[in-house]
Amino acid sequence: MKKRYIKVLGLYSFSTFVPAIIATEKLVPNKTLKWVVRTLAGYGIFAYGLHVLSKLKQ
Repeated sequence: MKKRYIKVLGLYSFSTFVPAIIATEKLVPNKTLKWVVRTLAGYGIFAYGLHVLSKLKQ
């Protein structure tokens, strides 16, 4: 595999792992709100990571 795909896969894994740890049942008991928090946090991390990776590429 190309290096960039490995980096994006790692970034994706990181962006799904961190929100899963942050938005737990104790912190956000409502399932819909927990899904929204995890989705927004994951997207934010992934989008920022892609931005950083593209800046490093240039």
